[in-house]
Amino acid sequence: MKKIQKIIEIVAEMLYNIPRKFVMLIQYEMEEFMKLHDDYYEEERSSGSKMTYIYMLLIMSAVILGVTALVFWSNQSKSKSDGSGYAAAVAQKEAKAAETSKKMESNASESVISESKLTSNDLDIWSLPDTGREKKSSKSNKNNGTVTNQTTGETVVDGSETASDSTSQSKTADEISNGKTSVYDMTNKENIDKEKNEEKDEDRNKNDEDDEDEEDDVTSIQVKHADGTKEWVDINEDIPRNKYDYANLTYDKPLMNYREDGKLVSKCGVDISANQGEVDFSKLKSAGCDFVMIKAGARGYSSGRIVTDANLEDNLKAAKKAGLDIGVYFCSQALNKSEAREEADELMDAISGYTIKYPIAFVMENVDDDMARIEALEQADRTQVAKAFLNRVEDAGYTPMVYGDKEWLLTMVDMEELQDYEVWFAQDSDEPEYPYEFGMWQYDSDASIKGIKGDAAMIISFKDYAK
Repeated sequence: MKKIQKIIEIVAEMLYNIPRKFVMLIQYEMEEFMKLHDDYYEEERSSGSKMTYIYMLLIMSAVILGVTALVFWSNQSKSKSDGSGYAAAVAQKEAKAAETSKKMESNASESVISESKLTSNDLDIWSLPDTGREKKSSKSNKNNGTVTNQTTGETVVDGSETASDSTSQSKTADEISNGKTSVYDMTNKENIDKEKNEEKDEDRNKNDEDDEDEEDDVTSIQVKHADGTKEWVDINEDIPRNKYDYANLTYDKPLMNYREDGKLVSKCGVDISANQGEVDFSKLKSAGCDFVMIKAGARGYSSGRIVTDANLEDNLKAAKKAGLDIGVYFCSQALNKSEAREEADELMDAISGYTIKYPIAFVMENVDDDMARIEALEQADRTQVAKAFLNRVEDAGYTPMVYGDKEWLLTMVDMEELQDYEVWFAQDSDEPEYPYEFGMWQYDSDASIKGIKGDAAMIISFKDYAK
């Protein structure tokens, strides 16, 4: 420490004297430069000043580097002399760790050797053939010395036996390999595994039966409303349940089919309105469609004015010419029975002169992003409006049908009051989620099919209404 302190004092003195010497040098040079010709005075003084500043920087840098080198050399010398350097510390640590590890290995080896009671005869087990068993197939009972095979459940060693009995009855490796004992009998294992698999199959079948029973015992169904909220609705046991087996559905896009006993019983259809523009009904027919549901008209959801669909007449003529069966529907906004009957009468006037074999459907839906006049109606009111329309259609000799999605059919109207009418259920899905009877299902609202340029709403009819 004294050496370092002395060095620092010398450096400080040098740093103190250096500026004074440089100032004197500058003054001397300035006097010399003043003697030069006036034309060169400014240039020479500037050059000389620059060189002076460079010399000052170089000298100061050299001094600082020298001080740093002296301090580093002093520390290194001290580390080497007392053995406290980083390299020495690492070496000492590694040597100590190696010594500790060696002691632990020695102690462990001595412990295993001293405690082992195995003889060379006990090692004959390693000559056994590979049985393919999983590791840890036996488990020892530490309380009485019983050893049990975990695969077969057999007792390998009975802890209740005396030491002499166990010794006299022990199995040799040769006996085991020659099949004189069942401890490693793979045939026995296979029989046990077979029994276990049979039990699993029985349990699985029982669970499947339980699941079917649970489906039959379902008492409620979840409905998602337009605002995103969800509601569990009780299933009315007074309304007949549908008996469709959805395993019999086949979906060859865009067509959905349903079979009973291997026989095709369903019909394929599509929803048609002015929204589809000009439709090629012949191509629809060749694509596999059997019928169409054509929009006849609607009542304005704000004005209340009845308007006929712009393409109704053209669609009716073209569908008839293509040989497709025809059904129609009307979008209602009726507030009472009187308006409902008015809607039915306007529709039937529009389709007079055409053969309508498929149902005439009553459609009542809320309007997205706007207020519709029917939103003020209660469930009972909407139900009575629907009945008035459907009864009018039925009285005229047509097949009445009510259309709706799960929300509308299960919450917006009372289906117990409407259970005598055909149902056209709408849900984009692979399987319909509607508990009650229904005749038609709209399963895809944005399908693609030949004959229609834009999106098509595909329908499967589980009944042939044309018969």
